[in-house]
Amino acid sequence: MSSGGRTVLVTGATGFVGSAVTCALLDAGHDVVGLVRSPGRARGLVVAGARVAVGDMRDPESYLPLVDDADAVVHAAQLTPAGRVTASKVRRLNAANTLMTGALARRCLRDGKRFVYTGGCFVYGDHGADWIDESTPLSPSPMGEGDAAEIRKLRELHESGLDSVVISPGFVYGPGSTFKDVFYESARRGRLRCPGPGTNYWSCVHVEDLAAAYALALTGAPAGAEYAVVDDEPLTLRSMLDRLAAAMGGTRVGKAPPPAVRLLAGRPAAASLLTSYRVRNAKARRELGWAPRYATVDEGLPPTLDALREGGEFSRHGRG
Repeated sequence: MSSGGRTVLVTGATGFVGSAVTCALLDAGHDVVGLVRSPGRARGLVVAGARVAVGDMRDPESYLPLVDDADAVVHAAQLTPAGRVTASKVRRLNAANTLMTGALARRCLRDGKRFVYTGGCFVYGDHGADWIDESTPLSPSPMGEGDAAEIRKLRELHESGLDSVVISPGFVYGPGSTFKDVFYESARRGRLRCPGPGTNYWSCVHVEDLAAAYALALTGAPAGAEYAVVDDEPLTLRSMLDRLAAAMGGTRVGKAPPPAVRLLAGRPAAASLLTSYRVRNAKARRELGWAPRYATVDEGLPPTLDALREGGEFSRHGRG
């Protein structure tokens, strides 16, 4: 796909990832239509220069006509389960994503348009201390099963001519979403605990670095490409949480036994939290020319915490 300004439909545009991607695409000179469920939450996107359309993942007729006027689609929407993550909730989440992904991908295939899908490093499953890259077979942990299934389908559609690109981020941190609600708020209240022993690896990526990868992939990735997007330094979960606590003036965090994690978070979430994914970013660097501004969590934590203390969601764009 050649460079230049494009009209891009971004699903989930008010979400943590979708909002950052929208802003990165606007900064790169693209015209963005953000698909949202609630227009009341989209004020910041409009101020940033995006157009907004209302739709629902479970109603293809609410968003498929928008593909006709776009040059490409970035799919970043997902349902967010409230409370404990149960197997039935995961099935509902995956069903909505299957419906939307299939509808968008088939329309992009029909019209010859690029389709960028958001996966996640849970699609690779638990590999202990072994390195993971894009050649690693998909053997997902529970929270990655839905994405793995969609990626397999997209690979088949690519063989039929779909111009697809898959972005699989590691744990996305920044001033919002899970990092804010689960980790930051727990640390602020002195309630942060490490799930299990914390010896499992997590590969992280700052939300703004992730968004930059989308902007590069939109015009620079070859059709059918898949990228794991992570920073340069995987950390054990214990190390990551201790660094967060120390940066907030706290002490080494306590430990939550796996049975307690399963009880509080739900079995699918607990199993995924305990997954070890130590991921390389060499392909994104090599093919996209991508390099994280925040190469390590140590570099990304200070601006993230500053933004959270100021009450902002995205420090770069100053939006709450």
